[in-house]
Amino acid sequence: MKKNERILIKIIAVAVLTLLFVWLVYQDEKVYQISQPEGDLAEAEDVKILLMELQKNSAGKIDAAALAGLIEKYMGEADRYLSYEGYMELIDCIIGREGQSEESDRLRKSITYKDKYKEDFFVLKKDWYDSYKKIIKYYGLEETIKEEHIVILCGSSDIVGENQIGEDCLLDKEGKVHPFASSKFSGQKFTGVRAYVSGDTLLTLLEVEAEKEKIDNIWIMEAEGEQIRFFYDEYEIAARTPETMEEPLKTREQVADLTYRNGEIIGIAVKDERIGGKLLGMDEEQIEIEGHGKIPIKENCVGFMLYESLRGAERSELSIGYDFADFVLEDGKICAFLITKKDKMETIRVAIKSDGVESLYHDRFVFCCQDDMTVFYGDYDDRKQEEIEAGQELVIEPGSRYLEGGRIELVPSVNTGRIQVLSIKRSQGTPAYRGKMEILRTDAGLVLINEVLLEEYLYSVVPSEMPAAYPAESLKAQAICARTYGYRYLMSPGYEKLGAHVDDSVGYQVYNNIAENVNSTKAVKETTGMLLLYEDEPVSTYYYSTSCGFGADAGVWNEDQKEGMPYLKSEHIARKGEEPILPGDLLQEDNFRTYISQIDESAYEKEEAWFRWTYQVEDLDEELLFKRLEERFHAGKTKILTYTGEGSPEEDADLFESKEPKEFKKVYDIRCVKRKEGGVMEELLIETDKGVYKVISEYNIRYILNQKGAVIRQDGSLSEGFSLLPSAYLIIDVVKSGKDVVGYTIIGGGYGHGVGMSQNGARAMGMADMDCESILSFFYKDCRIEKIY
Repeated sequence: MKKNERILIKIIAVAVLTLLFVWLVYQDEKVYQISQPEGDLAEAEDVKILLMELQKNSAGKIDAAALAGLIEKYMGEADRYLSYEGYMELIDCIIGREGQSEESDRLRKSITYKDKYKEDFFVLKKDWYDSYKKIIKYYGLEETIKEEHIVILCGSSDIVGENQIGEDCLLDKEGKVHPFASSKFSGQKFTGVRAYVSGDTLLTLLEVEAEKEKIDNIWIMEAEGEQIRFFYDEYEIAARTPETMEEPLKTREQVADLTYRNGEIIGIAVKDERIGGKLLGMDEEQIEIEGHGKIPIKENCVGFMLYESLRGAERSELSIGYDFADFVLEDGKICAFLITKKDKMETIRVAIKSDGVESLYHDRFVFCCQDDMTVFYGDYDDRKQEEIEAGQELVIEPGSRYLEGGRIELVPSVNTGRIQVLSIKRSQGTPAYRGKMEILRTDAGLVLINEVLLEEYLYSVVPSEMPAAYPAESLKAQAICARTYGYRYLMSPGYEKLGAHVDDSVGYQVYNNIAENVNSTKAVKETTGMLLLYEDEPVSTYYYSTSCGFGADAGVWNEDQKEGMPYLKSEHIARKGEEPILPGDLLQEDNFRTYISQIDESAYEKEEAWFRWTYQVEDLDEELLFKRLEERFHAGKTKILTYTGEGSPEEDADLFESKEPKEFKKVYDIRCVKRKEGGVMEELLIETDKGVYKVISEYNIRYILNQKGAVIRQDGSLSEGFSLLPSAYLIIDVVKSGKDVVGYTIIGGGYGHGVGMSQNGARAMGMADMDCESILSFFYKDCRIEKIY
């Protein structure tokens, strides 16, 4: 190489080195000149909380021991803020060191802030939370650890009633309790916040918001001096009152809206417009109150139970036909209801069905009373009344002037008066009703409601449900059952919208189909006010006509019901024998077949005609069988199932699905595959050319197997014209031509569902000198009789 070239190379090298030296000095000076960024700093406490929550939800991807070591090193008791040196080591621990993966390197590049911090600087709160948000996304935890807006109502120190929350917890506006991790939440109340949360736990506080918040419809319990005590969502809360509050006497025991901001109550808007009256009916949108008509309900309507101990109340606790509640109005709508008392409930409201007990809705009514009666009609703010003389007919039909307004009321002039409904026919002929009558106009037609004393209602229920010639103690047992049954519907009406507790059909209790009888009325009077209770609550007093010798538990309709009614058990309804038959013995098909094919000599009802019966189908109607199967599928899709497997349906019980049955032309088999204790059939299998179907529940089985024709009772008498077979205590033997089922023979026993009291069993017990208490304790285990009025 020439000398000049070597000199040039040396000069260039020196120049490059000089430039590199100058750049390095510049960079060092640049770093040296960086100062601690200004702003709120990331506090060690909050960083620690968020990192631990991240590790807990990382499915083991973050080394817990390594993270704990770094937390101890950089976030000990003496460390208030997170240093940049600690921050970078934490990043290495959380996402791995540089070069581990392209994804983590991209994340690292976006969260290292190299030009912003020296090692001994503290990380800004904003930068920490920006980084944390990206790390959460990196781990796919956006729905687990997230930022939320929470409206805080108060903390544990502000709650003064029996219902408390934990010490490190806050109550929000929706009534949800939030445990909190960061100490910054301590003392927060009456404010909105932004926070990181995981589940219900408040992790760290991001911001206290300045917006005004409001809670609607609190119950102000007390206001004294500068203090207010109010009830909201099952909590009693104490707080300071705003300076603008009205006089305490006006604010006490009122419904109000409460406004707050930045930890302080800034306004209380009292709602002091209240109305009261008998509750005539209600639905989701409106409540009908006697004297006021139909009033719309606000969407945020709440209820309070004011008698006994203060608590929130559900709309279902309002009592149809009674004036136990006041209603608070706001802008003409009901915003709250106050249940102020729960007196004796001695009247029941019965919806009277049309001829044949087919429909609640009528075209017209013709009334006549043996005494004078008064008609009340018109709008409640201009109510009119008209006297109808004894024996005079009154016709009510669409277009009648009486229907121009609210409900029509017909009230006899004397308490013993009865109103005949000439337009209705029952088994006894033309029915006459005690109490008063109410007529309601609906889009579907006219509705008739009989409001009557519960005891007088029973005068017409007991003879309609049990023959009056039965023993006195049996009738008394029936009266207590009927009263208990009706009382349950006083507490939970069957027709809230119409304003009726029950109707007069077999769907509830048959009422006034058979005329009153002195024996039945005596049984009612001798048990006045008596209910059958289980753990202080009225029981479901199901009853039926006749047993086969065994009863069933409530699981015959739905297995879930069994647990809620432990007093309804499968029992051998028989006198004690030397070798008792147990209900569990009849789970086996062969055992039940043997039992039902003979007479149980120990059974109370062995002499009853319905104790045993037979039913024969000589020419199977496949079309009718399919139609009934299809009907029951649409009535309850989980009770008619289709087999989707290819093996044995009995062995592949899990391969049945709720699918609409296909129309079939041929039936290959019909057989029982499952029974419950006592022998009642629970599952029936029908094999056809279009599939295998499982029929579940005693009602469905009785309905589907009915091909019309007569049932022959054990005394040789015939019974026909029924819609379903007498009971599901039965065995079935098919008749085949080749491989096709062409008919079947059934041997069965009993009449009815088999749950609760067998009325003919009660009759036999009464004839055996058992009293009503003994009869009821036999059928309803661990229950007691109590006189409530």
